[in-house]
Amino acid sequence: MTTEQALHRLFKERAWWKDSGINESSARSCKKRFLEGRLEIETQIRILTTCGYSLVQEMQWGKDLIKDQLYKFLINRLHQEHAFWPYDISGINQIPDDVLIEKVLLHLDIDDIKILFKLYPKTKIQRVWKDKMLAQEPLYHGLNRLYSFLLFDIKHPDRYIRYYKNKRYKQVICKV
Repeated sequence: MTTEQALHRLFKERAWWKDSGINESSARSCKKRFLEGRLEIETQIRILTTCGYSLVQEMQWGKDLIKDQLYKFLINRLHQEHAFWPYDISGINQIPDDVLIEKVLLHLDIDDIKILFKLYPKTKIQRVWKDKMLAQEPLYHGLNRLYSFLLFDIKHPDRYIRYYKNKRYKQVICKV
């Protein structure tokens, strides 16, 4: 069984920590973090070994093919939408992450943007959105309002955009 399956089985037992040397508060904390998906793999392995489980087979690793397929799908969709018209796309093997994120946010629809969230963490997408799209604020105002409310859970998008725009103006004025 996998590490997750073994931990699920272990955590189902009542008072599973008693004979392992783990105190009750640490056990509850570990179980809570595991159920939230925040428990590190090293800690998971340590808990299993102290509770009497042993590693039967060495872990095997492979590249995540699903992420590669999603990446190629987004590249093909952008190519179909002619987002790379100034570039010779045939010679490009790898597109930088920030360029891909920006192009997807500008040219593709919400379903494709959801795929983008499967590829990259929300913080990275939000950083690219701020750097590339909010910096050109009057041009993409409608998209910025939509994305701030829909994708990034900003409660007052107009206020946020105005604050960011004023902050950006101050930076530009101070540099001159």
